[in-house]
Amino acid sequence: MRPPKPLPPALTGGIFTRTEARQLGVSSDRLRARDIQRIAHATYRHLGPPTETQSATFAVQPAALQDGDPAQLEMLRALCRRCAVVRVSHVTAALLHGLPLPRRWTESTTLHLTGRSSSHASVSDPGVRLHRTSAVPQREYCLHGVPVSPPPELFVELARYLRVPELVVVGDQLVRTPRAGLETRVSPWSSLRELEQSVRQGRGRLGILRAREALRLVRVGADSPPETRLRLALISAGLPEPQLQIPLKPNDPFAPVGDAGYRSQRLVIQYEGEHHFTPEQQARDQRRNAQFEAAGWTVMLANRVDLRENFQGLAARVKMHFGAR
Repeated sequence: MRPPKPLPPALTGGIFTRTEARQLGVSSDRLRARDIQRIAHATYRHLGPPTETQSATFAVQPAALQDGDPAQLEMLRALCRRCAVVRVSHVTAALLHGLPLPRRWTESTTLHLTGRSSSHASVSDPGVRLHRTSAVPQREYCLHGVPVSPPPELFVELARYLRVPELVVVGDQLVRTPRAGLETRVSPWSSLRELEQSVRQGRGRLGILRAREALRLVRVGADSPPETRLRLALISAGLPEPQLQIPLKPNDPFAPVGDAGYRSQRLVIQYEGEHHFTPEQQARDQRRNAQFEAAGWTVMLANRVDLRENFQGLAARVKMHFGAR
């Protein structure tokens, strides 16, 4: 059996669409050769050696998307090239951003795309849901080379799938300032003003009432989803809303900072996540807590056990502290 005719260099070893192949002179017969795999409608992968085997089904792997898996991203790029008027949206766009979603969505295998209502774009691939919208994003937005919904628009898109507390968690993550030295970003995904504008423009869309309710609770300063849930639990318990990223001395840039707290009550609350378990971080935490305590503050610690209980025990301790002062 004669080996297949070599592909043009631009297609060799990659993922490409039928249109791209034909533009480079590749025939329909060549696309049926044993070294080419059809992975989705009008979308192909060059396998290289004919002994290489891979799944022929285009399937979204959420964990791989969150980790920026090159193969998944390449397939998404090819799909978006084939359907030029669409972008990755909703839950799939949130996964690409690395945003925290409930397990019921991180384990979903549905790929969400959005196209203009006025377009005739269609996607027949299994596991792909095509949404329609008349809203036009204010700017083109790409992530990992994939066209995706801009973060303010994404906030409104997710409102049709998430409960209000879950959407507040996402909103807090969109507006928080990235941690220097730990993240490559230097700016938030979105500003509060941009979220507000997107919600205003979303009148009549599915989930817009949840988006409005959640937006009222979004704050800058929650560095992690548990910190958001801690704040919401305290508010739900009837306590005043705590200040986030509360410094021991407001005008001292070198002063220790607590995750949340009440300056009037001289109370600071620290959530200790997994990264707090290293000896180095524990030493830093102890120094920080000692500085607060030396200044006459009460330090309350919270962890994953409190999170599983929705911080009910912590809220009770905070109420006792309020009553004791």
